Amino acid sequence: MLKIKFWQLWWACVAALVASYPISAWATEQLIESRVLPAPFLLSWTGVWVFSTAGGLCAAFVKIPEIDVRFYYPSLAKALIGIFSGVALSLAVNSFSEGQSEALPLFALLAGLFSAPLVAGTMVWIGNQKRINKTLNQAVRKRTGFDTSIDDDFKIDTAYKKGGSDDSANLS
Repeated sequence: MLKIKFWQLWWACVAALVASYPISAWATEQLIESRVLPAPFLLSWTGVWVFSTAGGLCAAFVKIPEIDVRFYYPSLAKALIGIFSGVALSLAVNSFSEGQSEALPLFALLAGLFSAPLVAGTMVWIGNQKRINKTLNQAVRKRTGFDTSIDDDFKIDTAYKKGGSDDSANLS
């Protein structure tokens, strides 16, 4: 099983920060000299930000118990995911058109509302440790031929295929 120690992760983050600092400093100087900010930070995008925030706040009230138990603060997580995914999807839609559409704030509201539970559910699905271990084990097995699974947690139960008499889903 893959184990990551926090001090190693900390040093990796510091190294990435040191490596990316010159590029970000250069980009900041270019933005300040040009006196023009990119699309989501323009004053004309205020409506998109407001409606995206409204969509994120509405998404905070969408309760899905299987997802909410995996987050420490599910309402806050879904609100933030909704805000930023609403703006990001609006930015993607706007990049395909010449000018800013009048329907973009409404799209930001709907994108923030519907994408937050979807993204949160995807994060929960991807973050399942057994699924991660199974995927890594399959990748190692394909590359090396070695089976690195520790226990029998990943065996598929095929008892449901036998169709016993205690089948509760049978409606006949």
